[in-house]
Amino acid sequence: MKILVVFSGGTIGSSVKNGVISPEESNSYKLLKMYEEKCGKQSEIHFTVVQPFSILSENMDGRLLTKLYNCINNYNLCEFDGVIIAHGTDTLQYTAAYLAYSFGLCGTPIVLISAAYPLDDERSNGMENFCAAVELIRHGKFRGVFVSYKNRDVGYTFIHRASRVLNHLPYDDSVLSMYDNCVYAVYSEGQGVCLNESYTEKSDEISLSDCAELDDRSDVMFLKSYAGAHFPEIPYGTKAVLLEGYHSGTLNTGSAELKKLCKKAQISNIPVYLTGACDGFNYESKSLFKIFKINVLPQASPIAMYMKLWMLKKERIDDVCRPCGGDYK
Repeated sequence: MKILVVFSGGTIGSSVKNGVISPEESNSYKLLKMYEEKCGKQSEIHFTVVQPFSILSENMDGRLLTKLYNCINNYNLCEFDGVIIAHGTDTLQYTAAYLAYSFGLCGTPIVLISAAYPLDDERSNGMENFCAAVELIRHGKFRGVFVSYKNRDVGYTFIHRASRVLNHLPYDDSVLSMYDNCVYAVYSEGQGVCLNESYTEKSDEISLSDCAELDDRSDVMFLKSYAGAHFPEIPYGTKAVLLEGYHSGTLNTGSAELKKLCKKAQISNIPVYLTGACDGFNYESKSLFKIFKINVLPQASPIAMYMKLWMLKKERIDDVCRPCGGDYK
C-alpha cells in the first residue's frame, strides 16, 4: 500500500521553543516514527513524504492553497492508495473545502489531519488522527476528501466529509460536521472504521478542478450577521457578496445598512448570497429576501460556500448551488 503524506506545518508539525509554538520541518518524520513505534513497522505500507511549505495555518492564503493543490496534483494519484495532509487547525476547514472542490469525489481518498497540541505534548491528538486516516485508506473503497479528527473527551475519531466541516466554536478545537454532526464514519482501535449508515451525499454535478488556481486575496465579500451590524463598502473587483445569517437563517432586513449594501450590489451587478439558512422557521424577515435580491443557498457549511464562491469563475457563479465534493446531502 502506498500513501502520499503531505506536510504543511501547523501545530501537528510544530515544536515549542522558549514558550513559542512554531513550525519545524523535521517534525514530519517524527509523526511517521511515532506511528511506527505505535503500530510496528508496517511492511505493506510505503510512505512517500513531501513538504511544499511549512507555516502556521492562520497564514494560509490563496497562493499557498494553490501551491498545496499543485503539489498533490503533480503526482499520479492513481499510483497511490491514498493521500494524508498534515495541516493546522485554524484554517483546516478552508483548506478542506478547497481540496474537496478541487478534487471532487476522486477515486483516491485524500484525508486532512491536524492536532490540538504539538506531537510532544501528551494531550496531542495528532497520532490518533493519523492512525484513523491510514485505516480509512486501508479500506480501499472510499472516494473524495475527508477530515480525520478526534475531539477531546471522545473515545473515537470522527471521519468528516471535507466539504461539510463547520467553523470552530470559540475557544474550542473540536471539529463538527453539517446536518447535526452527521459524520461520514468513526474510527476506534479494535473496531476500525465504521461507516455512518445515516450519511447521504449527492454525486458531483460539476468539476472545479479548473478553478483551483487562486489569487492571494479572495474576491468574495464574506459578512456575518451581528446586532447593530455596519457593512463596509463593497471593494472594487468583488465577484460576489456572501452573508452568513443567524442560526435560524434570518437577517436584519429592517436594517438600513443591509438595504444599502444590497442596493449597491444590484447596481454593480454583484450577486448577494445567504448561507446558514435552515428549512422551516419562516419568519417575517425572510419574506424580504426576494425584494433585496438575496439568493438563499441550500443548506451547507458556510465556509464551504465561501470557498466555492471564491473558486468559481464569475461566469459560473450560479454553479454554487450544484453539488460537488459531497457538500450537499
